[in-house]
Amino acid sequence: MLSIRPRRRRRTAAIVASSALLAGALLIPSAPAVGDPSPNAAEAATARPTGLTIGQLPAPADVGDLDAPLLGWHVGTAVQSGYRVQVAPEGDDPWDDRIWDSGRVDSPSSTNVAYDGPRLDPTTAYTWRVRTWNGRGKPSPWSKPADFSTAPDQQWGDSTPIWLGGEDDDAWGDYTLETTFSITTQNATILFRAQDTNNYYMWQVRGDGVNQLAPHKRVNGAYTELKTVPLDLDLQRNTDHTLKIEAVGDTIRTWIDGTLVDTTTDATFSSGTIGFRTGGSERNSWDDLSVTAPDGTSLYASDFSSTASDFACATTSDGRLVVGTGQNCILSEAWRDYTLETTFSITAQNATILFRAADENNYYMWQVRGDGVNELAPHKRVNGTYSVLKTVPLGIDLQRDTDYRLKIEAVGSTIRTWIDGTLVDTTTDSTFDAGTIGFRTGRTEQTTFDDLTVTGAGGSTLYANTFDAPSADFACARTTGGRLAVDVNAQCLLGEVTTDWAFLRGETELGDAPIEKAVVYATGASAEPASQYVYKLWLNGQVVGFGPTRSIANETRFDGYDVTDLVEAGQANALGALAYTTADQRFQAWLVVDHTDGTRETFGTGPEWTTMNGSVVFPQAGSIGTGFYAAPKENLQAEAYPSGFAEPGFDDSVWEHAAAKPAFDDLEATPTAKVEQELKTPVEVVEKSPGHYFLDYGKTWIGGLSLDLDGEDGQVLDLRFGEELSSPQTVRYAMRTGNTYQDLWTLRDGEQHLETWGMRVFRYVEVIGAPTGLGADDFPALAQLYPYDPDGAVFDSSDDALNQVWELSRHTVEATNHNLYVDSWTRERKAYEADSYLQMMANFFTSSDPTLGNYSLDYLLTRRTWPTEWPMYTILAFHDSYLQTGDTAGLERNYDQLVDKLPDQWIEQSTGLIRKNSGSNGGNSCTDCDIVDWPTSERDGYVFRPYNTVINAIGYRSYRDMADIATALGKDADAASFTATADRLREAANERLFDTEKGAYRDGLNADGTPVDHFAVQASVFAAAFGLPDADQASASADYVQSRGMACSVYCAAFVIESLYAGDRGDGAHDLLTDTGLRSWMNMIAKGAGATAEAWDTSLKSNMTWSHPWAASPAYTVPQGMFGIEPTTPGYATYDVRPQPGGVDWAHVTLPTLKGRIGAAYDVVDGRTDVGVSVPGNTTARVFVPTSEEGDATVYVDGVARPGTYERGFLRVDEVGAGCHVLSTSPNASVGDRLTSVCAD
Repeated sequence: MLSIRPRRRRRTAAIVASSALLAGALLIPSAPAVGDPSPNAAEAATARPTGLTIGQLPAPADVGDLDAPLLGWHVGTAVQSGYRVQVAPEGDDPWDDRIWDSGRVDSPSSTNVAYDGPRLDPTTAYTWRVRTWNGRGKPSPWSKPADFSTAPDQQWGDSTPIWLGGEDDDAWGDYTLETTFSITTQNATILFRAQDTNNYYMWQVRGDGVNQLAPHKRVNGAYTELKTVPLDLDLQRNTDHTLKIEAVGDTIRTWIDGTLVDTTTDATFSSGTIGFRTGGSERNSWDDLSVTAPDGTSLYASDFSSTASDFACATTSDGRLVVGTGQNCILSEAWRDYTLETTFSITAQNATILFRAADENNYYMWQVRGDGVNELAPHKRVNGTYSVLKTVPLGIDLQRDTDYRLKIEAVGSTIRTWIDGTLVDTTTDSTFDAGTIGFRTGRTEQTTFDDLTVTGAGGSTLYANTFDAPSADFACARTTGGRLAVDVNAQCLLGEVTTDWAFLRGETELGDAPIEKAVVYATGASAEPASQYVYKLWLNGQVVGFGPTRSIANETRFDGYDVTDLVEAGQANALGALAYTTADQRFQAWLVVDHTDGTRETFGTGPEWTTMNGSVVFPQAGSIGTGFYAAPKENLQAEAYPSGFAEPGFDDSVWEHAAAKPAFDDLEATPTAKVEQELKTPVEVVEKSPGHYFLDYGKTWIGGLSLDLDGEDGQVLDLRFGEELSSPQTVRYAMRTGNTYQDLWTLRDGEQHLETWGMRVFRYVEVIGAPTGLGADDFPALAQLYPYDPDGAVFDSSDDALNQVWELSRHTVEATNHNLYVDSWTRERKAYEADSYLQMMANFFTSSDPTLGNYSLDYLLTRRTWPTEWPMYTILAFHDSYLQTGDTAGLERNYDQLVDKLPDQWIEQSTGLIRKNSGSNGGNSCTDCDIVDWPTSERDGYVFRPYNTVINAIGYRSYRDMADIATALGKDADAASFTATADRLREAANERLFDTEKGAYRDGLNADGTPVDHFAVQASVFAAAFGLPDADQASASADYVQSRGMACSVYCAAFVIESLYAGDRGDGAHDLLTDTGLRSWMNMIAKGAGATAEAWDTSLKSNMTWSHPWAASPAYTVPQGMFGIEPTTPGYATYDVRPQPGGVDWAHVTLPTLKGRIGAAYDVVDGRTDVGVSVPGNTTARVFVPTSEEGDATVYVDGVARPGTYERGFLRVDEVGAGCHVLSTSPNASVGDRLTSVCAD
């Protein structure tokens, strides 16, 4: 839909805000600056701000907060005493048209500065700039302008959601179901709008005294109860009641015995058939079932007087349909008596066809055996078990690659078979009286088929296909050369063409005026079934993005993409999307183009868009997922792929017009950066045999392959992705987790570009069946990456092993974030609180973008997982996000939910400790069961008791952090209460759980309060990491932990390292970070890990995966522990640098923050440790210089003596200002790259 309107330009007088822009903003006198980030003071006075962000992102295209989005910038001088912000509509000379001018605001704030102008317009491009005043009151030049665009409101012009058109002509959409039911035991349950036996609405009428209606939906096998509705009637057993269900659009109304009892609104399923389901104790019967379309057309009607049932899970008896226990089926349009005819050619061994197939475990199988056997072997398969009915000598010599004509006639219990017109067998069997057709091959069988027809007893054509065009009718077969090829180890039945894959395109011609800004907004539904995105979007053949991410609640998320550089004025422009989902199935896009002459053009999805069913390109071939999610294998058929569909001028004349879908109820912009696509070249390519390649990309990526090939029709590429190897140069694609990362691409003649659509997690790939003589440049991996600056966080040291561990961890963060924090994108694609906490910490110390982490925390708030400890990690995560950013918005928005995560119900008033009388026995996967560590074999023999030290440790930390949160929000009474609970808990824990002789924490207390005489390492690790011990106890605990080594899991390891640094045992932390034993990151590297793994070794967890971002904890424990970088004021206005060399001669690290890039370095020289720091503008640091004695407290800062304060083996220097500095206990410290490489250029 293209629309054009004049673009509104507002010109208003500048609005000057007072100093009350931020409550309490004051002019802060300049602290003495040790140095300056600019070469001299004159330049410092005029250094312009950089690093502008809005919503904590640079140049977002979909700012959703139109009232007070947060602004931020990097200050170019040592101190900021004030700032001035201007915001204007984007244009050539925008500042005269500015909509807001803050005026000078006397404030040091340079992050989380709230926009305070008039409400921003939706779908509008803006620009903004800022200038600052330094500590001497001198202004900087204006920053370079930064652009952003705002998100649209709920109505995206005249665009509408769409999906495939012309595909559901025969599908039941809106209809009314009426029937009589009788409960035999417990419930009566009926299915409607059923896509298949795993996707449907299920209305459960509960009897046996419950007397409720319980509407459910089942999506990819997972049930959701939508509500329960009390019924004002007593549902007696064996008593008839009438049921009427009217489904129109997304509104479903239900009547029982003529009374309207419920109205439900849900858009998950818009069409589908009917069926029944019962549980293990449910039985019911039905009569007079009818389904009627809105125009009165009868879609189905039965009084069940026939002995045959249309429902495979039910039987007819005495004129009723009877459904027993444990059933699940939908209406069958079963083929009964029919004749099958086809031409077959044996490629290897046998030709096998299935008929009267009820499902993939129940059918007749006629096997024509070649390769010298020359027999017909009729079989039947009942509940998965094969029986050979007979063998029939054929009297003909069946040659390979030779056509033969097969005819099978099944009438009643008589089955007759002809080959090349000769009747060769008559079999009588009554096992199956109806069912569809299909194919099966064993591991050495291959066959091709042609001209396949199925004709009903009355002469009607039930199925016919010449296979001249690509076909997705049989998921286990492929079309090639006008034939259907069935390769080895295949089995499938004729499938209904699904609407899960959709190619969608629209094209518009834009006006001639130059383009100032173009943004495309896009969304889709539903992202839940495959736990990934719904669409991949292109504009004029260039990839725009993937989306949307999963929603926090009931909203639908959308993304905005700046496509100014992709659109062409005065020419045709094409949008194209390839979308996949099994539920809801809606896609919406809206292109907004602003021209420099002030006009605007928009173009969005609607019925004039064209669509092509993608199932012909991606026939059903199963899932790459596990029991947690189903995501499709991509057995791509290149002949059917519409190459160029996202480019202008593509011929879509044979495509169907799109079908309009219901509007989205609640559209909200995703407040994060957008996943991008990059190409990565393998570091090793080995052609194992002609056309068989082994590829090692050196690191793990999420995505797939992007290949340009010169192929032959029918040539098959076998793509096998994996995170590890099963043997040298052999990829473990059938993974330990149950995933099978294998796709088969069938090529067409000539040159072609093919690429993976979905998400495979891999370091290694095998490609089998490719042309020979290819190299690294021929196999680019298509990596899907959340935006990340690999140069933002840099670490280097004199220890190569430590460098490797850091880089493995840093890369894991870069490669595996994607669009949501999850445990792993391989096995579960599910979020867990502790995992997300560790992933967030790793991100905070390697990236300045907090938005993905904060969105993921909001997502988790309403999705608690089972362990006792995990909800408390949510408090820790929100608190640490506040410490890192200074942003209180998430705290305010979610305060009550965070308070609910506190373990109040278990605080024992008599002791002050947390006591749990259930869930404290080491049980697994039960709500509020203590986990301590995972896998269970990694618990170091932990003794689970009602008083659990680990639970008390994290409980203490959650109360302490919640007190900080309450203080930040001005909730002083709450803060005092939380503090009192934390103080009492800490005192009790240290008195009763810490053993002074052992120098360690015991596992807990027995129910009677007596001590447990066991000291698993986790007890001391978590106690120390979460701040329970005093300084002496922390030191003693660190000694104990160091003596034990890495006696716990990868999850626990993060806190092992934290506890050692907390106890000033940097040497012990370094030893474990670089250890090469079984339980070590170096062991992961030695085993070929391209990202951090969830367990130390496969011997410790047999179903492990190698792609867990939470396992990348060295990414944060190194800068936080080894360098002691921690904010002392939320948002890094002040922070500490406290290096613990731990036997490493020199090291340096940089840390990107919203304030700017922090750098820290040290160099051990002549027995002393010199320290280098790079302090961003508008921040100050306390720098701790390691020292071996308490004598002379002088520290030379840039060669100038300053008094230090001795503190636990360090000399502390306060108020080290912005700039690059070297600190040493020697006046003659040499300044070299080891100390200054962390400084800004």
